[in-house]
Amino acid sequence: MKIKKNLFFLFLVLSGCGWLCDFLSFTLLVKLIGAPDFVANFISSYVGVTFVWFTSLNRVFGQSGQVRGRFLFFYWAYQFVSILVYSQLLHFAVGWMHIISVPIALAGQVEIVAKIIVTPFNLVTNFIFMKTLTQFIKRTRSH
Repeated sequence: MKIKKNLFFLFLVLSGCGWLCDFLSFTLLVKLIGAPDFVANFISSYVGVTFVWFTSLNRVFGQSGQVRGRFLFFYWAYQFVSILVYSQLLHFAVGWMHIISVPIALAGQVEIVAKIIVTPFNLVTNFIFMKTLTQFIKRTRSH
């Protein structure tokens, strides 16, 4: 799958904005409400991915109109699995950081650090999925 650098960069910028929404809601859920990291990541991730879907679908992948609503379910279904996987990875990272006794400076922030660690992997897999889904949408629209 050939990826244009400018499209990935635009997706990166829009995903960065979505990640800020995700990160802020994650931090609020963990630090203010005391939600478990796995649950907080699941909820906050949906905030971010929904933002990314609506902003990048047209700007990055050239899809607009009814497609946005019709294929949102497929995107959310994929994200459900993806968020489960990345939430579990985040949870393992938190546990691992507690086991290795992360430095004192990070001692109350391990959830935040774990979120930062898993984000790049999640970004790439989300881009690949959206690229694949929009190619499928284009093929179905041309028939």
